[in-house]
Formats: sequence, C-alpha cells, structure tokens
Amino acid sequence: MSVSAPFIAPGGAPPIAPAFNWRDAANVVIERLWIGLFVAVAVFVYYWLDARRQTPMYRSTAQLMVEAQIPMVFGAQEALTVSARNLEYYNTHLKALHSRRMMEHAIAAAGLAERPAFLPGAPPGPAQAEAALRFVSITPVERSRLINVTVEHPDPVIAADLANALARAYIQMDLDTRMNASIKAVEWLRARADEYREKLEAGLLELQKYRESTQSVSLEDDQNIVIANLKALNSAMTDAQKQRIEAETYWTRIHGRLEAGAGLLGIAAELDDPGAREALRRWREQEARLSALQLRYLPDHPDYQAAKEEEANLRKQFEQAALRAVEAARGRFEFAVEREASLRAALKDQEQAAFDLDRKLVRYNDLKRNVEAEQQVYQALLNRMKEASLAGTLPVEMVRLVEEAVPARAPFRPNLRSSLVRGGGLGLILGFAAIFAVHYADRRIRRAEEVERQLQLPVLGSLPLILSRVAGQRGQIVHLKDSGEDAEAFRTLRARLMMESAVRQGKCLLVSSSHAGEGKSLVASNLAIAFAQDGQRTLLIGADLRRPTLQEIYDIKEEAGLAEALLSDRDWKEFIRPAPAAGLDLCVSAKTPKRPSELLGRRRMSEFLRWARGAYDRIVMDAPPMHGVSDTLILLQQADAVLLVIRYGVTHSLSARQALTRIKAGGTPCVGVALNGVSSRGFDRYYAYRRYRSYYTSTNDHPEKAPADAAHNP
Repeated sequence: MSVSAPFIAPGGAPPIAPAFNWRDAANVVIERLWIGLFVAVAVFVYYWLDARRQTPMYRSTAQLMVEAQIPMVFGAQEALTVSARNLEYYNTHLKALHSRRMMEHAIAAAGLAERPAFLPGAPPGPAQAEAALRFVSITPVERSRLINVTVEHPDPVIAADLANALARAYIQMDLDTRMNASIKAVEWLRARADEYREKLEAGLLELQKYRESTQSVSLEDDQNIVIANLKALNSAMTDAQKQRIEAETYWTRIHGRLEAGAGLLGIAAELDDPGAREALRRWREQEARLSALQLRYLPDHPDYQAAKEEEANLRKQFEQAALRAVEAARGRFEFAVEREASLRAALKDQEQAAFDLDRKLVRYNDLKRNVEAEQQVYQALLNRMKEASLAGTLPVEMVRLVEEAVPARAPFRPNLRSSLVRGGGLGLILGFAAIFAVHYADRRIRRAEEVERQLQLPVLGSLPLILSRVAGQRGQIVHLKDSGEDAEAFRTLRARLMMESAVRQGKCLLVSSSHAGEGKSLVASNLAIAFAQDGQRTLLIGADLRRPTLQEIYDIKEEAGLAEALLSDRDWKEFIRPAPAAGLDLCVSAKTPKRPSELLGRRRMSEFLRWARGAYDRIVMDAPPMHGVSDTLILLQQADAVLLVIRYGVTHSLSARQALTRIKAGGTPCVGVALNGVSSRGFDRYYAYRRYRSYYTSTNDHPEKAPADAAHNP
C-alpha cells in the first residue's frame, strides 16, 4: 500500500510534518492495543480481588442537632452572636465529639467493653477508646445545624449501639458542663458587682467635692450660657466688620477725590446724600435758565439780575449740603471703627471666660464619665447575675438527638459493583496511559510524520509489509504483479524519485539503510524493476560485498560478480547478466572479498560506473548499511543521489539521524526516505487499504488466476 508523501516546498525546503491529530492517536492505540488491554485487565482484576478479600463493614449514623440558643450568662445580644452559626462554636462540638474522653464515656455507658465482638484483643481503657475512634467519623450537614455521628464496624448492632451511646454521652456532658458554667458565672458576677459598687460610691463623692470647689451647681448650664453669648457677639462682630468696611470704602473714595483737588462739584456724583443731590439738581436747573435769559436780555435787565442772584443762592446751598454729606461720611466711618473695636474687646473677654469654663469642664466631665461608666457596669453585672441564676436553674438541652442509629441490613463496604466500576475506569485510563507511555518511550520509527519531524526529510514512499517468505517473490514483486498495492507502492516511489532534480539530472542512485535487515536490497531490486518498466535501461549493482542478497533474490548460482570484475581486467559485459524483467541488467556481488572497502575504493570501480553511465539510463546500487562499515562512505562519492531505507517499527530514530549525518558528510544529496515494511494494522493504513483494495487489484491478481501470489498478505 502506498501512502502519498507530504508536500515539499519549492527550492528543496524541508517538509512540514503534520500535527499530531486524533487519527494518529487512534493509530497509536491500535498498534499497541495489547499493552492497554493487559494493563486494564490487570487493574480490573486487582480491584475485584481487593473487594473480595475485604471484611464486610456495616455503617450506622446517629444525628445530633445543635440548638441556636446559649444560656444567658452574658445577655441576650451576646448569646445570639455566639451561637451555632458561629463557625468556631460549631467546630468545637465536632472536635469534642471525636475525642478520647467522649469515647470512654460512650463505651462505659453502653457496656461495649464486655462484648467480645467489639474490639477483640484491645485492653479496656484509653487504648480501647483510641482504637474505637478509628471506626467513628463526625461530619456536619451542610447548610444546617445537624451533626452526623457515623460508626463503621463489622457487627451492625455494635455500630448502631456505639453511635447512639456516643451521641447520648455528649448530650449529657454538654448539659453538665453548662450547669457548672452557670454556677461559676453567678459567683464571679457577684464578686464583680460588689467591687464596682464600691467604685461607684467613691466616684460620686469625688464629683460632688469638685462641684463645691468650683462653686458651680451645674457646669453644663454655665457652658450653655457662655456658648450663647459667644454666638451673639460673633454675629454682632460680623455685622460691625461689614459696616466698617462699607463706611471705610465710602469715606476713602470721597476723601481721595478731595485730596486730589476735585472740589465739591467734582465729588457730587460720589456723594450718597439725597439733600446734596437735590441741591445739585436745583442749581443745575437754575444755571440752565440763567443761560437762556442771558441770550434774551441784557446783563442789566431785572429778570436776568434776579435769576443770577437765585443761581448764586442755589450754588451756596449745594456747597453747604455737600460739606454736610462729607462730614457725615467721615463721622459714619469713625463710628464704625469704634463700634468694631468695642465688640472685639467684648468677644475677647467672653472667649476668655469660655476657656476658663472649659478647663473646669475637663476635670468635671472626666469624673462624670467615670461615674456613668461604673454605674453602667454595675447595672449590667446585676442584670447578668440575675440571668445567670435563672439559666442555672433551667436545664436546656443545647445538643439533642434528632435521629437514633439503627443496625444496617447490608454492608456498605466492600461494594463490589462500585469497585468494579472504579477498577474498569482506572484500568482504561492507565491502559491508555501505558499505550502512550510506551509509544513515546519507543524510539523506533513507525510513521512518516516522525521521519519528517526528526530527520527533516520527505517520505517518498511507504512500502507495505510483504509477507512472502520467498526472497525472489519479495524482491521481484513489481515484476511478478502487474497491479496491487505492493507493486504500486514501488511504482509510486519511482514516480516520486523522478520528481527530484538530483535523480532526474543524475543516473546513479545509491540505496542504503542504517543497519542490516531493514530491506534496502528489496527496495533496490523492486525500484530497479520499476525504472526498467518505465522504459529506462537500468543496471542493478549489488555493491554490498559483505552480505550479498541479490543472488538470493534472482536465484543466481554463478560466483563471478562485482568483486571479480574489480579484481580483474576483463570486459565489464562479462560480469553483467540480464534480469527476468525486460530492460533490467544485474551485476551481483558474488563472493565476499577480504577487504571490501579497499576494493570499492579502487580506480576500477570509478571506471566501471563511468562505463555504466554511458551504457544505461539508470543505475541503482544496493549499498551496504551506513553503520558498522565504511563501504558506503566510499560509494557516496560515486553516486548522484541517495535513498535512505527505514524499516517500519525496526529502525531507531537515533540510528537514522546518525546515518543521515554520514550521508551529509559524504556530500551526496539524500533525496528522501523510503519507509519499508509498513503494517496494514495501523488505523489510517488499514482504512486506506480497505478503501482502495479493489482499485489496486486487477483480475490477474485474484487467487484463482494468480496462484503465485497466495503467500501475499491480503
């Protein structure tokens, strides 16, 4: 079966290996399915045997409920905060239930120590309680105030009795503890109440003495009066400052104009006085009438003289009114300044009085706060003492038994079904893990993608595994079968090789592998037949002088071959014989010489290849492996291109990389890789084979018409 090689970028760029996908994963699983099945079955059997050998265990559960009420030792408000909703309070119950002391009380109350089946061999006492705790688990029920007391034991009756005994013992212990706590709380509160009563009396006496020393019945009332006076003076001071600023601004503007020589008429517009403004208006009107009369009458006319006298009187009235307005502005400014100063002095005196009073209040308030605090503490102690006394006389169960444990009818462990399910699931997981672990630990090449990823070489052809044991049938499969996946794989390899420039332009193709037994001779033989079938006159040279294989493939008995040709001076044609395939000639290795590497390095080998290049269209050399001998390194200098054969599931990636390094050192281009012996059991290869089987197979390939192919794999 032929698998098409990946695309190669122009210019000889290395191929890009496809990413690992689900088909590759399925192929890996199918290739090593036996490993996964072995691991899965082993894990499954282990779980089954483990479940069968376990002692049956019975489980019984008693359920407790923690009430959300606590004795009122510290008041109702504190009791609500320290309740079952408090995580620390709730966890305290869980820890106390799972304690050795509780287990000892439960064993004694239920009389379990006298039962032989309880803990055989464990001595009564603390050691027995410690051993019994291993059977008990205390778990809270989420989003509730319930606690499960679960006991596991081989005897279902003992499991139920121990769970109930542990629950009842804890209820009784909790009740006794709270009763004792209430009694101690009352005694402590009484002692503290007496202590704070004495402190309260001493504080009241000291407060009264301070009042007498300050000669004040109530410093709070004095403080209120001082604060009210301060507020009134601050308000009056603010108004006085505002009036002073306004008067100062007005007077500064008028006085400045007068100092500048503006005169009374010049400041008339600035005066804020109704009388001055009215006098100015009448004077201006009289001046206008006088101007009109001057145009009408002579200066000596009586009307004109009367109007002139009236104008002089009105001017004089204006000047007097303006002077009065100026004096009024100055007086208002001086009054505002004096009023502001007097208010500032009064405010300062009042502030000093407030400071004196504040100094007295510091000590007064301190004494008063102490008295009030001690009074509150004293009253609270009295209230708590009464509450504690009542709580001590009322035995409320804070922990009560909600549901008793009953003996179980069936063991909860071992659960054979659950064990088998876990064993099967874990077995499948570990089986797949083992498959992929072995896959990644195995360095043998099994896929074309691995070749392209690790060697950066294209896979020119994937050659299927030929199951025939006859060397001639395997080595001449292309000649014996006109079609079929085996023959077509080599023809596809020939077509891919002809796409490489080094093969098209050169004639000599060297076929080698990393180690012996990887199928290089089989590939070289069938590839040479494929070239001959393509109409190219081809010479197949058996250059492996150490382990010759072509004689076995073509059933050649003569001893004369390449070694004899290199040792003699006879004509080359005497050592070349025709092959069964038309257009193909052979030059086999024949016998093994003493020093093959020196023989291949002789000048006569170069002359032989020079002659063959002129006589044939294509030369295929079956060369020795790259590792272990130096023969191939010598032949690399004579070849035009190299085809590296890698055996599916046999060749290691490290060996292939080392072989490629030697080829690169020889300077001859390695055009690609032929992946030989590919098994059809792989997922992707099996699918392709089944799909295209009818296409590859002709009528001549059917068993009834071609008996010689009976040994071929289906």
